[in-house]
Amino acid sequence: MTSYTEPVKNKARRIVIDNAIAALTKGRTESTLARRSYVREVRNHILRNDNRYDARVASELSDETIARWESFYDSIIQARTPANLKVAYLSGPNPENDLRVFCEAGVLPENIWAFESENSTYSEAVISALDSEFPFIKLVNGGLDAFVEASPQRFDILYLDFCGPLPSRNKKQKTLSALTKILAKHSLNSPGVLITNFSLPTELQDPSGRALIAKLVACYLYPKDFLESKDSEYGYIEGPVAHGFDPHEWHKKVVADLDHYYGEFVTRLLMDHASVISPYNRFPKNNAIFGKFFDIKDTD
Repeated sequence: MTSYTEPVKNKARRIVIDNAIAALTKGRTESTLARRSYVREVRNHILRNDNRYDARVASELSDETIARWESFYDSIIQARTPANLKVAYLSGPNPENDLRVFCEAGVLPENIWAFESENSTYSEAVISALDSEFPFIKLVNGGLDAFVEASPQRFDILYLDFCGPLPSRNKKQKTLSALTKILAKHSLNSPGVLITNFSLPTELQDPSGRALIAKLVACYLYPKDFLESKDSEYGYIEGPVAHGFDPHEWHKKVVADLDHYYGEFVTRLLMDHASVISPYNRFPKNNAIFGKFFDIKDTD
């Protein structure tokens, strides 16, 4: 196992935290699905084109209407400074490692929550935090997933540095169930940043677990239309089916380069979970609301 203070970990920690804070503060209006200037830019782009019909329709969108949309956007997104951001992360025995980077970036210790479910590790973390320059941190003896079940608290940044894989067979790690509860309870503000880190066992550590993960990764990625690719100028390529792989061939390819495809799997699963799986799971539990808009029958 590697140390939490290794140079490579320190570098990665600082890069992801600094970028997360920048995206939610100075780059906030560029981090939303539609940036603040999007409507105005689209209208002006259409007006400059040669299509007279589109230009005539676009001309109906006045500057006053766009200004109202921008004001509405501002009312929802609102400006943020690092001191305004609320952060939650998994503590471990040395909570000051991540805490120091957040505070150096301008986040207030009072707005930072650290979670540790292991009692012995929690005791170490308390001693470590009290001995550090950040005694005002909120250090919670429990899991973040249990906390969000009981609290309506929302965070701008969730930094989940898990020690286990996604998913994990270890009942104490609960990586997938923790993410599921966090998404189900809307614990992340919008816009917000979810930072995750999952381990992948080596062949020596857990050969059967690694084989199961390889099978899961292959099955999950196989039907995807597109996959990430560093070799493409666009950052992605067509999926396995388009390249003529049958499931067995694709599984062999994934096994041969599991580190890479496991990373892709984590990214795609998180995206799918937040945008499709979690909202879909809430749908059938709220028939009283959705029934007002859709023709929902119990048998469906």
